[in-house]
Amino acid sequence: MSDRILVTDYKWPNLEIESAILGEIGAQLVPAPDGKEDTLVELARGCRGIMTCWAETTGRVIEAALPDLRVISRYGIGLDNIDVKFATRQGVPVANVPTYCVIDVAEHTLSCILALSTKLTFLDRRIRQNSWNIQEALPMRRVRGKRLGLIGLGNIGRQVAVLAGALGMEVVAFTPNLTDERALESGAAAVCLEELLSSSDFISLHAPVNDATSHLMDAAAFSRMKSSACLVNASRGALVHEGDLFRALTDGEIAAAALDVRDPEPPVDDDPLRQLDNIIHTPHSSFYTSESIEELQSQTAWEVRRVLTGEEPHNLVNPDYRRARSGQ
Repeated sequence: MSDRILVTDYKWPNLEIESAILGEIGAQLVPAPDGKEDTLVELARGCRGIMTCWAETTGRVIEAALPDLRVISRYGIGLDNIDVKFATRQGVPVANVPTYCVIDVAEHTLSCILALSTKLTFLDRRIRQNSWNIQEALPMRRVRGKRLGLIGLGNIGRQVAVLAGALGMEVVAFTPNLTDERALESGAAAVCLEELLSSSDFISLHAPVNDATSHLMDAAAFSRMKSSACLVNASRGALVHEGDLFRALTDGEIAAAALDVRDPEPPVDDDPLRQLDNIIHTPHSSFYTSESIEELQSQTAWEVRRVLTGEEPHNLVNPDYRRARSGQ
């Protein structure tokens, strides 16, 4: 009997890439019709692998696949939707794909910075409303010589630093325990959070969500920013307190923002941020290019294939699973 691989959800046209990679070892995909927990629990029984994008891969779902389950592979970087602790206790390795969209999110971030500085989307809207008036968009600014503050300097943050440096921007960065040497590798200068907030012309978020970073950008943070500063978030929606952001934008405490991520997603129907002209919205699409999605599909499937053929995943996120498997 062929190995069955549950696909909890996906946002691309088909699973041909995954089917080809896993079909070579005789594995069969089991796509879920929806991401509801009860549906996934039912389909998970007897599955040797789980590939998941956004659907909540809870302890119940994982438990339903035991004792057959050998690996969980995440379509993406973040692990918010997987009960990694439960998987670890059950001796199940969890893998992710940390590099597939680095350049794509970095390019999106830079496109937002350029669009904010030139009021690109505002002017587009006004022309569609039959207004041909540059004065409405003033002031517009060049980005060369402006300071970009990066909160988080992981793979994506470092790529943003490189691209921004090529545009002539001054790049500073904050992340806990960031050394001057590590920051300089990407052409950035390490600064404290207070200095980054108060001195940056653009602030871009590239940090994970945890107890220390949840709602990091709140009323206190916005009050420290320049009134001409812009915020870009293509990381995680929960990094920003949206109510405080709305007040900062409407009161002129900061100039503008670009949000690719929200909390929750999608935002509520009466979302007040959608009514503002000084904000750019995209639907968590910064990672999505044809090239990145093909890499994502391939790398996610290959992690499953490696485990099912006796290898370790390349991007293992829970090495302690070995202790549970060995009974230690």
